[in-house]
Formats: sequence, structure tokens, C-alpha cells
Amino acid sequence: MRAAIFTEGSMTTNESAKTYSKYFGGSFLSVKTIVDALSSYCEIELHILSEDHGYVRGESQVERAPPLDFRKEVDRFTDSLSSRLEDLDVVILLFTADTFEEVIVMNWDRLVKNAKRNSIWCIGTSRSALNSINIESLEQDHTVLLYQRRGVARLGTGTRDELIEHIQTRADD
Repeated sequence: MRAAIFTEGSMTTNESAKTYSKYFGGSFLSVKTIVDALSSYCEIELHILSEDHGYVRGESQVERAPPLDFRKEVDRFTDSLSSRLEDLDVVILLFTADTFEEVIVMNWDRLVKNAKRNSIWCIGTSRSALNSINIESLEQDHTVLLYQRRGVARLGTGTRDELIEHIQTRADD
């Protein structure tokens, strides 16, 4: 199975890290936890949007002072998300409300249209951001798990466990 996590970086960083998956800390730790939990079931891609680094992949080498046009980076991130969906069995979207609005809400219909049939989706963001999309349009052909983000936790333990259970079931089939 192929899975991808699309999320944001964090302000807490490990300056000695070589790759972005190890570079971000703090609120990013829940992302690392889900990557570890899914790695025995899925090939995982990690896509990160960072104010300081732009759009980066988890396995990419950390660049200390990348040149950055953030608007172009958001567009690249959004295009990558949209173009990857048809190949993904599991899609995990973990965003703050502002980024969710800019990346997901503005492109919702295109994302739903491009999604691989019967894929598993897990979306973590604020309640208000979740209310700004038509979840039912995705639920018609996909398993959808929602986490209403409170505080810094990008994905709650219960939702993460439910996601893993769905993936285990799919992997056993």
C-alpha cells in the first residue's frame, strides 16, 4: 500500500538533523509517530510545507538558507498533493486552519475528483476548517476519518489507532 502525509513543518527544529523528517520537532512529533506506526504496512511519503523551507519532502536533505517565494511553494505543494492522489491508498492531511483553507478548501473539488477510489483518508484540522468542506463528497467512495484538532496535537491517539486499524484490515484483505 502507498500512503502519503501532507502536513506543515514546525517552529521547533533540530539544527543537526540531516533530513526534514528528523529536522522538525515539537508539534511535528505526532507526524513522526504516525510514520513509524504505518511503516510496517505502507510505503510512506512525507510532504511538508514550511514557512522557512517551503515545500520539502521528509527524506530530502535539510538546506540551511533556501531561497524562497512562499506563494510558489504553496502552489507546488498543492499541485503535488493533487497529482499524487490517484496513486495513494492512504491520504493523511494534517494542517492548521489557515493552511487547510489555503491548500485544501480552495482545491477540494479537484482533490476529491483526483482521489483513488476506495482510498483511506485521515484529515486533522480545526472544526471550523472541517466545516468548510463537503466531507460527504469524499465519503461516497472513500473511508474518511476526521480529527478535530485542539492545541498542538495534529492527530489524536484514538484517530491514529482507528486509522491503523483500517490500514491493517485493508492490508489483510
